[in-house]
Amino acid sequence: MHKHNHPVNCIVPPHMLETIAENGTAAQRDMAVKTLITSGEMRGRRLAMSEYVAAVMREAVGGGKDRLVYDAKNGLTLPGTLVRKEGDPPASDIAINEAYDGSGATYDLFKDIYNRDSIDANGMQLKSTVHYRKGYDNAFWNGDQMVYGDGDEDQPEDDRLFNRFTIAIDIIGHELTHGVTQFEAKLVYSYQPGALNESMSDVFGSLVKQRALNHTAAQADWIIGEGLFTPNVNGVGIRSMKEP
Repeated sequence: MHKHNHPVNCIVPPHMLETIAENGTAAQRDMAVKTLITSGEMRGRRLAMSEYVAAVMREAVGGGKDRLVYDAKNGLTLPGTLVRKEGDPPASDIAINEAYDGSGATYDLFKDIYNRDSIDANGMQLKSTVHYRKGYDNAFWNGDQMVYGDGDEDQPEDDRLFNRFTIAIDIIGHELTHGVTQFEAKLVYSYQPGALNESMSDVFGSLVKQRALNHTAAQADWIIGEGLFTPNVNGVGIRSMKEP
């Protein structure tokens, strides 16, 4: 399996899933393989989406923060059922609220600090879908919206490696920043430009978390994916920008 050219913007890198598929328990291997297959399908869809189609799909509504959260109900259809829109009170589902709050914190950073109106600088709606598939160990930006899996919550406790992917605000900021890069830099998602793409998302994902926690750069942990791993994993996050 090619390990360098992955155009879809997923938070969990393929090499990590491949390692789980090779070395995990039977249940963990099955989950990793299913996630790799789904991510491969999404890569194909994203490659097929031209810039023109992406522009048509963007829904600018006159500017300002405009969040929409959908529930895929463990299915594959995107965006799914609308469950919370801008100004609605919190839902009873924590993943819905985390997606809503995280996308809002990301919007606020770009608007308040960089005077950028949303991802495309033109008031693009921030669409998020939670509960994508069942046992989906990833989150991604597909060129139009954010999509979050629930991790391993349906597995026996000893087999769980990932918590829900809305749990880490830096993941939300990271993935939405892929949208900013998409509209501004148009970096090809492979090799050196792909690494620059990821690095930009890591930096701004960490900045979103720092601002939400009111931390300085010195106080920040610079960890991407804090809280994502269960106690079964010997690690604090996917990457550390302080101690790579």
